[in-house]
Amino acid sequence: MEEKKNVNNLIEIPTEHYQELFAQADPVEMATRTGVEFSDGKFRFRVLNEDKTLTWPSADDDCFKPKERILFMRYLLEGKKVAFTTEFAAYKEFADGAIYNQPFTGRCIYRMLGSYGKTPDAFIKACEHYGGHRIKSSGIMYEFEFMKDLFLRFILWEGDDEFPANMQILFSRNFPDTFSAEDRVVVCEYLIGRMQSLR
Repeated sequence: MEEKKNVNNLIEIPTEHYQELFAQADPVEMATRTGVEFSDGKFRFRVLNEDKTLTWPSADDDCFKPKERILFMRYLLEGKKVAFTTEFAAYKEFADGAIYNQPFTGRCIYRMLGSYGKTPDAFIKACEHYGGHRIKSSGIMYEFEFMKDLFLRFILWEGDDEFPANMQILFSRNFPDTFSAEDRVVVCEYLIGRMQSLR
């Protein structure tokens, strides 16, 4: 019972903390800074080409998991509009990514390999279902617009008799301007979780 309580606290305590900050924040300032529409007491934005809402001040919604609610509350509290860029980088190439790269690799890269390393057709199907745009590459690469002007690239290299399958996730260079190293992991988990729900 104690262990379960501790696990729940990993979500419940941060959620309560950010709900309090969110409720105290100025919604007009958050909307202006991030470029997210705010009307009728709701923030309205698009994630992976889907319309989403987050109610202020309660942060209620009908679709986000607890970690995702924290992610988007933090985005509204701390994020900002970003300039479009065509440059991409791997997670560990960002200044704040090196320290958190091991958890990112386990929670995102290895998770994807476990699901799609031997099933490239399922990877293609899932990527296209969530609006991925295929890009010519040495591997199977799909690009996603996570939010406005924020892009992810998922790349799968199929294995053979000599080399095992491998994966990489690239972020548009503007991601650190609005999402922290830890939040970028949750961004990937958001997409990966939805892709895996199709299996």
